[in-house]
Amino acid sequence: MDAGSRLPCDRAQLRSWLIDYITAVLAIPVETIDANATFDSYGFDSVEAVVMAGVMEEEFGVPVDPIQLFEHPTIANFSARYAREEAPAPVSPPAS
Repeated sequence: MDAGSRLPCDRAQLRSWLIDYITAVLAIPVETIDANATFDSYGFDSVEAVVMAGVMEEEFGVPVDPIQLFEHPTIANFSARYAREEAPAPVSPPAS
């Protein structure tokens, strides 16, 4: 995934996936996750970034460059940058 690519999920789905992944790998309660804390504050290093990027590639079917996890180092940051654009709400036809 290059800087212009997006994952095929919305921001909420990507945030949820990242939280689930981090809590599973680190065996920590979901309540301890702060979406604005950096990945390295949870003990993620470059090796874990490569592993997480690989798991994301398998999950979403899009190549993920682990460097992006350092350039956008929080759940909130990464989700905002790499989730697909939110679809606009459908417009209802005018009442007649």
